Amino acid sequence: MKKLLLPFLLILSISLFSQTYGPGKKGGGLYRTGADKLDKGWFFGIGGTYMLPYLKQSETIDFTDTLNQTFTQDYTAKPTGKFGLFLEIGKFKINGKRIFNYQDYGLSYKWFRGGENFAQTTTFNNLLYSQTETTGSYSDHALSLNFNIGHSYDASEKTFIVNGLGLNADYFIIKSRSGGGTILGQDQKFVSDFVGEIHYFFGVGFKTGKRLIIMPMIETPIFALYEFNHIKSTHDYFNTRSRPLIFKIRFMFLKKGSTSCPKVYNPMGIDPDNFQSE
Repeated sequence: MKKLLLPFLLILSISLFSQTYGPGKKGGGLYRTGADKLDKGWFFGIGGTYMLPYLKQSETIDFTDTLNQTFTQDYTAKPTGKFGLFLEIGKFKINGKRIFNYQDYGLSYKWFRGGENFAQTTTFNNLLYSQTETTGSYSDHALSLNFNIGHSYDASEKTFIVNGLGLNADYFIIKSRSGGGTILGQDQKFVSDFVGEIHYFFGVGFKTGKRLIIMPMIETPIFALYEFNHIKSTHDYFNTRSRPLIFKIRFMFLKKGSTSCPKVYNPMGIDPDNFQSE
C-alpha cells in the first residue's frame, strides 16, 4: 500500500506546489504568477482501446521414462490484440505556469479486448506424436479514476501541445475469458480486479474560435503500482502479456471568463482593448 500511495502523494504535492507558488515579481524565478492566463472547464472524450501484444511465450519440456523413451513437449503462446470502446468525462485547468501548467481529472470507462493463440506439439523419440492448437479470448470492462499533470505549449495561436504523467485507478466490473491453453507446470495468469498505474499522455489541442477545444490524445501505462510487478506496465492474460493503448478525441468546453474564450464586444462592435477616447 505504501508503494501505491507514495507516487500519488508525490504528484499531488507537485500539483499543489505549482498552483500556490509564485514569486512576488511577475515573470521572475522559476514560475510566473500565472495570473495572466487561466483556462478551465469540463470535457468529455470518446475513443478506443487496443491491447498491443507483447512478447510471445515459448517453452520446451523434456522427460524420459524408465524405458529410456523420450517425450518432448513444445509450447508456443502468442498474444493477439483487439479494439475496444473508451469513454471519459472530467474537468481541466490550464494556467500560465512555466512547467506544470496543465491538470485534469475525471472518470472513464475502458473496454479491453484481446486473446492468445496457443499451440502444443508432443514428440515421442523424436517422432511427432500429437499436435493441438487452441485460441483464448478475453473481454474486460473497467471503470477508472484519473488524475493528470503536465506541460502545455502553444504551438500557434490556435494550436497547443500537452504531455505529462498521470495516475489511473481501474476497477474491473466485468471479466470474460474463454478457451486458452496451459503450459505444463504453469498456471494461467490474469490481470487483477484492481489496477493502479502511472501513465504517460500526449495530446494536440485545436482551438475552434468559440469555447470549444478539440484534442486528439494517446495514453499508455508506463509503471504498475498495484499489483506491483517490478517495472512491468503490461497486463497478464493466459500465458502472455499485452500493453493497453488508449486513443481518444477529447472535447473541452471552456468556462466563461477563460483567457482563450473569444472576446465579446458591445453592440457597436467596438473592441474595448483597442478603443481610444478622443
